[in-house]
Amino acid sequence: ALFGRQAGKVSGYKYSRALKDAEFVWTESNLNEWLTKPNSFLPGNKMQFAGVPEEQDRKDLLAYLRQATISSK
Repeated sequence: ALFGRQAGKVSGYKYSRALKDAEFVWTESNLNEWLTKPNSFLPGNKMQFAGVPEEQDRKDLLAYLRQATISSK
């Protein structure tokens, strides 16, 4: 699951120093801020992504991510 997971801690993925050192959990609020302006949310990250400026587009994306990243148990 994405929501509730510690940022920058999935093994095997090469994160930027900013994400490796991040001390937050992915919540809907954090992810919304990240999707709005990634470089403002976490300065120093190396993501080549300008953000999603439209609020409804972010809401739709968050709903998709919530559904798509549910852990199956």
